[in-house]
Amino acid sequence: MKYDVEYISTFNTDILSAIEFLEEYPTKAARIFAKIDKALMLLAETPEMHAVYSDVPSFRYIVIEDYLVFYKVKKLNRIIEVHRLIYGRMDIPVKLL
Repeated sequence: MKYDVEYISTFNTDILSAIEFLEEYPTKAARIFAKIDKALMLLAETPEMHAVYSDVPSFRYIVIEDYLVFYKVKKLNRIIEVHRLIYGRMDIPVKLL
């Protein structure tokens, strides 16, 4: 049974920031966003396929090139909450919380 995928407002803000940052690199941006889209579609079928983030164990994460997508699995409601898209060289624990 599939999970519903919900996007938290911080993720939407992060996407807009990434678009702005990558606007000078349209080919790279298209590739990264296509990979993000594909990874998020797969989550509905296999929400626990990615590793737990050890610094904040309530999150799982997906590595997509220079970015990490952070999400939570709500088993009881069969919902995946996608919380953040963070550039990998940032202070991730600080950005995540």
